Amino acid sequence: MIKKRLIGAVVVKDGIAVQSFSYDKYLPLGKPEVIIKNLDRWGVDEILINVIDRSKNNQNPDFDLLKKIQKMNITTPLIYGGGISNLKNANQVINLGADRILIETAVLTKYKDIQDISLFLGSQALVLSLPVILKKKIIKYFNYRNKKIEDLSENINLSIKDNLFSEIMIIDPIGDGFKDRFDETLIKDLDFNLPLICFGGIHSNLKINKIFKTNPKVNAIAVGNSLNYKEHAVQKIKEKTKNKKFRKSIYISG
Repeated sequence: MIKKRLIGAVVVKDGIAVQSFSYDKYLPLGKPEVIIKNLDRWGVDEILINVIDRSKNNQNPDFDLLKKIQKMNITTPLIYGGGISNLKNANQVINLGADRILIETAVLTKYKDIQDISLFLGSQALVLSLPVILKKKIIKYFNYRNKKIEDLSENINLSIKDNLFSEIMIIDPIGDGFKDRFDETLIKDLDFNLPLICFGGIHSNLKINKIFKTNPKVNAIAVGNSLNYKEHAVQKIKEKTKNKKFRKSIYISG
């Protein structure tokens, strides 16, 4: 049986790691590099660094943050998202230590650039970020920059059909930041022919087990806020998940 992955998510805004609530309110947590170092030590399978204000402000990726992380000798694979809109800065992000990149905004407006990135780096290096809301049993895209609910664009559907990405991260923007508020119906009838990552309002093993049961295409669970407060949270999640679905990991104390 292929083991599932537990991803530690770090949301960054204005250079600070934050706790996000429904993509609307944010509480500061501290320096992102400190949280990333802890997640690396505690044994998550991947670390997601999502800098949420770069694309909104038409800024390039946060190269300064990536340079700091590069000096920390992190051994856990890194996914970086935020400000990636062309092959040049995608390449720079990979060269600064990211193993994969997270794309959302650019696929809506710069499809050809995302094609170029996928062709050059390979689809295995790209993850599609997709905040969604269920409205009258139809999956809708939640554009958190203008707080609008939209149909899934032609570019989103085409990028999935053309296999530009290796996985899709389904985000529940309503449940984001709240304990076990992820809505499993968002993934129940999804027919995307790609593995899924679920994120937003996931806390307990009960919720994680429900998600895995709802859709067998879920390959990974991304957890943010709840991993930041308890040192042994990663181990407890992995130990208590039904049928030990997660990979074993090594915890490094100190």
